[in-house]
Amino acid sequence: IYISMKTQRVLEDRLLKMYKGGQLSGAVYPGIGQEASMAGIGAGMGPNDIFGGTHRDLGVQMMRGVNLKEIALNFYGKKEGPSKGRDGNSHFGIVDKGTLMVVSPLPGSTPVALGWALASKKDKTKIVALANCGEGATSTGSWHESINMAAVLNLPIVFTVQNNQYAYSTPNEVEFASPNVANRGNGYEIPSYTVDGNDIYAVLDAVYEACENAREGGGPTLLELVTFRHYGHAGHDPADYVPDEVRDFWMNRDPIQRFEDSLIKEGLFKLEDFNNAQEKIEKLIKETLDWAKEQSDPDPAEEAIGIFATRTTPFIKNSEQNKETMNFISAITNTLDEVMSDNEDIFLMGEDIGSFGGAFKATKGLFEKYGEERVIDTPISEAAFVGAAVGAALAGKIPIVELQFFDFVYPALDQLTTEAAKYHWKVGKSIPMVVRGPTGAGTRSGPFHSISPESLLAHHPGLKVVAPSTPYDAKGLLIASINDPNPVMFLEHKKLYRKPNLKMDVPKGLYEIELGKAKVIKKGTDITIVSWSGMVGVALEAGELLTEEGISVEIIDIRTIVPLDEDTILASVEKTSNLCIV
Repeated sequence: IYISMKTQRVLEDRLLKMYKGGQLSGAVYPGIGQEASMAGIGAGMGPNDIFGGTHRDLGVQMMRGVNLKEIALNFYGKKEGPSKGRDGNSHFGIVDKGTLMVVSPLPGSTPVALGWALASKKDKTKIVALANCGEGATSTGSWHESINMAAVLNLPIVFTVQNNQYAYSTPNEVEFASPNVANRGNGYEIPSYTVDGNDIYAVLDAVYEACENAREGGGPTLLELVTFRHYGHAGHDPADYVPDEVRDFWMNRDPIQRFEDSLIKEGLFKLEDFNNAQEKIEKLIKETLDWAKEQSDPDPAEEAIGIFATRTTPFIKNSEQNKETMNFISAITNTLDEVMSDNEDIFLMGEDIGSFGGAFKATKGLFEKYGEERVIDTPISEAAFVGAAVGAALAGKIPIVELQFFDFVYPALDQLTTEAAKYHWKVGKSIPMVVRGPTGAGTRSGPFHSISPESLLAHHPGLKVVAPSTPYDAKGLLIASINDPNPVMFLEHKKLYRKPNLKMDVPKGLYEIELGKAKVIKKGTDITIVSWSGMVGVALEAGELLTEEGISVEIIDIRTIVPLDEDTILASVEKTSNLCIV
């Protein structure tokens, strides 16, 4: 533990000097002064536990098994680094070593850690997730949503907060009215403690006890680790907003000095031991940084590689002889029932989807059949449960999230775009999850229940977007979306749900329609009409009118917006020379 703390300090001191000297192109967020909090978190966790951190957590990363070479490669932005050269600072994680990806929007990894805890409880693995952040991040909605959901579901997760006195430059008294962060846990009825974050023994004991309590079914705990950041928020910040008396107070409580005094007092170390350790650490860090500097940079031509994971499982086909007449909404329900029966790793999350069956009754009967652990009624907390889907997917589950209306995707966009969409591109880990729900206008639902979000979602790399127009396609595309190793946004136009003339025979059993394959639903030679979802039927009606006027219309239902079947569209336009997008 001492070597870890000392290594962190020497490393970050070196990185800070390199940054100020123009030797690093990325950012540096020094955690100097917080070493006891970080080492205590890392040492108090179990060997298989999962850590969701923030950008000042190199000490925990090292305690979890991340080595100096991996850290150095990432800070230099090298191709073989944990982020493949797609980031150049402490924003990384190595999932195989138990650390989640660190992101800049805070506390981004907290909902993801929540999802891993959810998967742990489902599988009874006794893995505990620990979600760490600074005190500034505890004012965000996603932090409160995550704690509330963890408390309601009694999940094996520990929330730690390194209160280093300043959120960037904002002192505690401007961040929250409570005298401390731990008080916030009282509103969620979870054990909450304020701990001396500069006392390695106190931190280690508190984290260990909280993790073991969670492991044995005791649910979440909130730990506030009170510490101090010796330097500014980042390398460019001189921290001149810290009063001299505050700095002096904390510098006299330096965690490494306190630990060294204790180790000498206990007879475990001698002064020369510290000096020898310092020399070895400095030599190792210099050699590692010198080595990393000479490694290969990423190739800009490969920047887009890995935005999406490649599917490796076989495509599901069906004889389609056994059929049942279904409307659009019943095709969705039938699909969810069949995939859950086929694969126990699939579960549902969303608001009012349990015994109520969902706002549009898409999950009707599934709660009674599969139980509360696979059809999870969530609090109103889109950021928490969409982020939790990311964590559960990382842990090997296949979550299907229902948004009551897709208009409510906005609170969850951070988790979708920052976490779900970037995991495979940056970390190399696939995120098999589906977010589904009603979209579209035309039902007199007003401005907050009528969004068509496909453009918003399609323009963010890493998200697939699917928009079926018939019950048959809805089932086949939804099964393909569930089996896809990427986050898929599955848009269901609410006007189609119970459209009287849209009932059709749908095969029983599993079958798939390949994502990225459009369908020519009417052949013609004069004009190409391209549409999707709720407007396909309108395009067909228009096509009939145009046919009466002697205009030959070809109509394409693209079915998936990302990936887009450009070949089918271009082949049609090459033939007709005219294009109308509806």
